[in-house]
Amino acid sequence: MIMKNKVFIVFFAFVLFSLSSKASHKVYLVHGYAGLGIELEKINRTIQNAGFISEIYYYPSLTEDVDRVGKELLSKIQHENYDSVSFVTHSLGALVVRSIYQHLDSTVRFPFIHRFVMIAPPNNGSPIADFWAQFGFVKYLVGPIVDNLTTNPITGSQKYPKPKCEVGIIAGSTGRRVGYNIFIVGDNDGLVPVESAKLGTEQDLTLVNSSHVSLVLNKKVVNNVLSFLEYGKFLNK
Repeated sequence: MIMKNKVFIVFFAFVLFSLSSKASHKVYLVHGYAGLGIELEKINRTIQNAGFISEIYYYPSLTEDVDRVGKELLSKIQHENYDSVSFVTHSLGALVVRSIYQHLDSTVRFPFIHRFVMIAPPNNGSPIADFWAQFGFVKYLVGPIVDNLTTNPITGSQKYPKPKCEVGIIAGSTGRRVGYNIFIVGDNDGLVPVESAKLGTEQDLTLVNSSHVSLVLNKKVVNNVLSFLEYGKFLNK
């Protein structure tokens, strides 16, 4: 009887240790400019059904700029204290997460960033933002974030650090020389040119025949997001 009790105690201790030492991981989904967040619900449900802990991060994109939102997200993640995190973003959301890297160094407590899936990211800015940013009154209508979306290398999208984690980019494309918006040079999703979505350091990139807004609801996009979170690569293109 004593031997059985000892075996049970050892087994219970092993199980308890295994559970307590298991690394925790969370995926944060960040919506784009003027987004409501609900447009990411299909992706959120899919990755949760696959076993991921995830949450859609909501923020007021019409009133706050990228840097402030990034600081607020950084603080939230630090408070939740997961061992590692991954990100899934749509459009402007990619810049929000990239802005976090401005505050990370060896002295800052922050989880290990594992993978980062960017959907239609304006990594090098959008010519649409360039057009509207030249009118001062526009900022009163659409918010200060318009400056963050421009192609200006000093004040626009390019000023944010490139992620040091595994990055996968999904861009909207027609597959032709002319995109969804004929006023944008080159293939595009209606708002972001394919070339502007690229970082040059991404681990994988795939093009999906879909417009900017519709990408997050596209089944191929949803499946590719899950594939990259699980394996670090997209499905067969």
